[in-house]
Amino acid sequence: SRPQPGGSGPGLMPKFQVDSPHSLPPDDVKKRLSGATHKIESAYGATCTWKNDRQLSVARKGFDALVSIEDSRLHVDMNLGFLLVPLAGAIKNGLTKELSSLLGANGPVVTS
Repeated sequence: SRPQPGGSGPGLMPKFQVDSPHSLPPDDVKKRLSGATHKIESAYGATCTWKNDRQLSVARKGFDALVSIEDSRLHVDMNLGFLLVPLAGAIKNGLTKELSSLLGANGPVVTS
């Protein structure tokens, strides 16, 4: 078999993660996220879809994310299109700030 030219194939996007701690019951977190989906859809042109009780999918051209509600944190797996990669830091910081505000957290926990 011949090696594939160009390395990664189409559709592969760089992955990033954001964690936001919370001390709320999972149902409360879901209610707060549900209340924010309209803002996300209108402000960013994204489509928000609940996959199950604990996972929200957010997608638009060049960006998709899976938001997972865990017992003590909200975990976000993001895939950014190559045009958005230079903005990854700003996107992660903005998302962390929004989630902290939404969840009433004291601020993000920065881990290395």
